[in-house]
Amino acid sequence: MTPELRTKRLKVRAVCADDIPAIVPLLNDFVDVRNLAPIPHPYSEADGRAFLARTERSRAAGLVINYAVERADGTFIGFCTANIEDEGRRPGEGKRELGYWYGKPYWGQGYATEAAFAVAEHAFDKLGAVSLTSGWFVDNRASGRVLEKLGFVHTGTVERNCLARGCTVVSHRVQLTRAAFAGRARA
Repeated sequence: MTPELRTKRLKVRAVCADDIPAIVPLLNDFVDVRNLAPIPHPYSEADGRAFLARTERSRAAGLVINYAVERADGTFIGFCTANIEDEGRRPGEGKRELGYWYGKPYWGQGYATEAAFAVAEHAFDKLGAVSLTSGWFVDNRASGRVLEKLGFVHTGTVERNCLARGCTVVSHRVQLTRAAFAGRARA
C-alpha cells in the first residue's frame, strides 16, 4: 500500500484510475513530455490506462511508489516517484530512483521541490533507501535545480532515449545519500 504524504500545500497519494482524465491532457503537451524519457507524444487515454496497469503490477511486486500530487484544493498537478532503480529492479538493495513531472500550468511554483522532499524523506525514513538517483536532460535546467535544492550531486552524464523527441538526449545523472539528505533536512 502506498501511504499518503502531506506537505504544507500538497497531498501526495497513490496514483489511481480516477487520475487518468487529468494526466492525459497534461502529458499530451509536448513541452511537458519532451523532458520525460519514457513518455510518448501524443499521449492518449490508452497510454494512461496502460501506465496504470503497469503501475499496479509493479506496486504489487514492491518495485514502485508512484504518487499523484494534488494541491490542497484537490487539483491534480503532477507526479512523483521513488521506484526501485531501473537496472535489475531488485528490491531491498537500498537504492531508489526519484522521478517527477508536473503539468506546465504548475511550473515555477515550488511544487516539484515540495513534493520531492516529502517523497525523498519517506524513501529514506520508511522504505530503507540508502541512496536516491535521478537525472535531468541537459536542456531542462529547472529540473536540475529541483534536485540541487534537495542535495543531489552530479555523478556523470549518459545518453537516454526520449520517446517524445524520437532521439537520444544527454542526461545528467545525480545521486543523494541518506546522510546528505539528513544534513540538508536539518539545515
